[in-house]
Amino acid sequence: MTTPLPPDFQDARRDALVEAYAIDNQGLRQQLDSVARLAARLCQAPIALVSLLTREQQYFIGRSGLEIERAGCEGSFCRLAMEHDDGLIVPDARKDARFAQSPMVTGAPHIRFYAGFPLFAGDGLVLGSLCVIDTSPRDRLESEEIDNLRILADAAMASLERGRAAQQLASEQARMVQELALLNRRFDALAEALPQLVWSTLPDGTPDYFSGQWCRFTGAPAADSYGAGWLDFLHPEDTGTASLAWSEAVKTAEPYSVHYRLKRHDGAYRWMLARGQPVLDEAGTVIRWVGTCTDIDEQVRNGETMELMSQELSHRIKNLFTIAQGLISMAMRPHPELAEVNKALQSRLASLGRAHDLVRPRFAGGIVRRSETSLREMIETLIRPYQDEGGHRVALKGQDVVVPEGAATPLALFIHEMTTNSVKYGALGVAEGNLAITLSLTDTLEIDWHESGGPAIDGEPSSSFGLRLAALSIERQLGGQLSMNWQASGLHAIAQVPLTAVSIE
Repeated sequence: MTTPLPPDFQDARRDALVEAYAIDNQGLRQQLDSVARLAARLCQAPIALVSLLTREQQYFIGRSGLEIERAGCEGSFCRLAMEHDDGLIVPDARKDARFAQSPMVTGAPHIRFYAGFPLFAGDGLVLGSLCVIDTSPRDRLESEEIDNLRILADAAMASLERGRAAQQLASEQARMVQELALLNRRFDALAEALPQLVWSTLPDGTPDYFSGQWCRFTGAPAADSYGAGWLDFLHPEDTGTASLAWSEAVKTAEPYSVHYRLKRHDGAYRWMLARGQPVLDEAGTVIRWVGTCTDIDEQVRNGETMELMSQELSHRIKNLFTIAQGLISMAMRPHPELAEVNKALQSRLASLGRAHDLVRPRFAGGIVRRSETSLREMIETLIRPYQDEGGHRVALKGQDVVVPEGAATPLALFIHEMTTNSVKYGALGVAEGNLAITLSLTDTLEIDWHESGGPAIDGEPSSSFGLRLAALSIERQLGGQLSMNWQASGLHAIAQVPLTAVSIE
């Protein structure tokens, strides 16, 4: 026996559940009609019913031998059968005081014999019954017939549960369709509100959505850009780069960014910055790509002008270095005793000129690039005159760092002064000498300068102006430290600079 729920709670729960079952679904009714027919046949009864009850109505949702679809609950056999977990059997309703005056006994269908078995929902709540009815009295049902009716009651309940699940699924699908339609409308509205052209693709990178702004810009329907069609609107010189960049982004699931020229509806090409972002599920799998195209044509045109201006300005600055070198040469000419000073000044100006050229602003593709350079590239440029043909005399290794203009000039001066000192007094001054420069990054940038194979050093020499200038570049301008160890095999110097001083952030 199941523990009965409070009557009021039972009624409220039952009413809600009955509403949840698709009792008007014809497919479900046909299944339950088949259950009722089988019950009637097994018990050789003229009538069998599958009923669901609320407080006010009983619904005959599975029928055999009875045409009516519902009836009131007053004097209901099924209502009483629901209170008997083992079922209710009434041999002769006319002799049973509980039912003798029931309209279904005194009138059609003239019930005499009744056997009903409750229908249990998953939580134990009784929703109705499966019953067989005869118009003639019977003493009893055989035990096999009772077992069969219980099995059929379970089968009827299973059909009801499947029907409810299907209805809930259909309702949920309808809700999801509505939500998806709403999200699509919101996305379309957002795409139209943005100043960019918006596009979206399948996980494999195949475009299947282009906003109205894209269509108005290109003058073609969105379908013309689906698949690989979007490439037809790109400048022929840019299709290869854009296609390759997109393929690589899809392959790696990394954000996509590329510049290309896009043909406008009037045939003119405009520079665009195309960006794409993968949309990932909880497992990190790409489920879509969403991207934009931003018109940067004016920025690119301005950038091209700025590039010309930058080149011209750089040329003039380098001319200033040349003029300064010429003026120094003229001033020094009457003073041959200052030839070494003249040579040193000329060398420093040339080095600063090369450093300036490395860090001047660039406008690649019309896009402004910050004034920054690779430290390795800068060192390689400055030591190139001292390198042998095989590239073995000066070894540069270790980690690289991109440095801004403010740090590049003192670093270039440091390398220049150290190199000049090595040529005059150290390893680079003899054919068999070697220099190893190692770069490493932690919370500092460390430049390890190690000379070998040069002239023998006896103790620490007096500090030259060049080395004092090198120390000034590291310690005063960059806030670092410079230590020098004069070994018999050559100078071993370590410069340490705070990473914040050479960071591009």
